[in-house]
Amino acid sequence: MEMVLILPVLLLFTLAIISYGLYINAVATVQEAARVGARAAAIGDTLGCPGDSANAQLAAGDPPTVYGMVDDEINNDRPWLQANGQSLITFAAMVGNQTNPQNNNVMVTIVYPYHPLLPIPGLLPSSLTIAQTYQMMVETPQPSNALSTTEPAGESATWTSPAPPTTNVTYLVQPNGCA
Repeated sequence: MEMVLILPVLLLFTLAIISYGLYINAVATVQEAARVGARAAAIGDTLGCPGDSANAQLAAGDPPTVYGMVDDEINNDRPWLQANGQSLITFAAMVGNQTNPQNNNVMVTIVYPYHPLLPIPGLLPSSLTIAQTYQMMVETPQPSNALSTTEPAGESATWTSPAPPTTNVTYLVQPNGCA
């Protein structure tokens, strides 16, 4: 009799722990993807387009793109997290000294819409946004055709924390545009 009363509560508690663990994993994955994207941009990889795959680019003999690195990081071995060609990078720019590109920092912000396996009232809502920003010093400057002083449409419109820099910003753009 006691088992019938306790089992549903125990199962709900177990599912809540699993759901919260998956959320923690998603936060760590998005944080690592922001780091990988900033590193790729810091060594001179161009921005690329949503849906790129660094593994496919390397297999074709092409250099990987920032989007390719970020998407592969999110999609690798994590079936519950998928980029599915959506634009996760909301801000990718060089910030700093424009006269000496080697003194710039690259800043990449990733915003990922997350839907928990089991929403937990008061702890995990049915939908939430995970945002991570990573900044790294430039090692190899971007090619001049991969930079723009005007903000690409929609790139940082949702970037709110910390406040986007207002001066000395050069945005990363895909040199050939995205089709």
